[in-house]
Amino acid sequence: MFRTLIVLACLFPSAFLWAEDKKSSYPSFDYDSARMHEIKPHRRNIPMQGVQSAFNTQLRLTLLVSPAGDVIKSEANGDPEILKLWPQLQGEVAQWKFTPFLESGKAVTAEVEEYINLVPPERLPIDHVVAPVLRPDSKVVITLERTECYGTCPAYTVTVGTSGVVFNGRAYVAVTGKHTAKIDVDGVYALAKKFIAADFYSMDPVYHAIVTDHPTYILAISIDGQEKEVKDYVGIRVGMPEVIADLEGDVDALAHTERWIKGGKVQPRR
Repeated sequence: MFRTLIVLACLFPSAFLWAEDKKSSYPSFDYDSARMHEIKPHRRNIPMQGVQSAFNTQLRLTLLVSPAGDVIKSEANGDPEILKLWPQLQGEVAQWKFTPFLESGKAVTAEVEEYINLVPPERLPIDHVVAPVLRPDSKVVITLERTECYGTCPAYTVTVGTSGVVFNGRAYVAVTGKHTAKIDVDGVYALAKKFIAADFYSMDPVYHAIVTDHPTYILAISIDGQEKEVKDYVGIRVGMPEVIADLEGDVDALAHTERWIKGGKVQPRR
């Protein structure tokens, strides 16, 4: 029997190596866990010529991430036609960085779930609106509303401004109703500067994809009474500049909405 095993090992060394690899599996982390470890910039929506807005262009990724947070291996699954583009996208994914994944308090090599979306080229503003001047004493109010979807999307409105934070939870959040908190006013001004730098006042008022069952995000800013609002209904699929989605995330981060959406301790911003 022992001699037979030796012969088989000589004939099929790859099979024995494969079996050995299976024994040394890495700890696995799902997408929600991976998000908490992402280090910006982490470009997940990648504009490409010829991508159609209604076409399913998502690739699901399995990454191997080193203890230092570097992507050392990546594999993709998805529509065969989109998979043909994977060689062009691997370089983008290889640049992603993560804070270390821990097991028993020690940084480990981790298997991580992620995804990327191929989206149409961004529709950047053609006609530019002059943004208001942000003064040291300007009154700034920034509001983000996230509506319900056909599912369990958190629905709420949060406002950050020079007078503080106001959160109004409606559905699928840890706490409903109105809640207030203090805020770092310097952080409000820094975020307002991001809106101005992004040319937010020049953006289209609506980016609406022809899909169903998704939430709508409504982002608005007022600087000394000069207002601008943008409605985002899966806008990334119709060329909405990704900076708008970034600003939506920045509002949540500044307000620490996670404390009301998920409850518990506020996670540090990355």
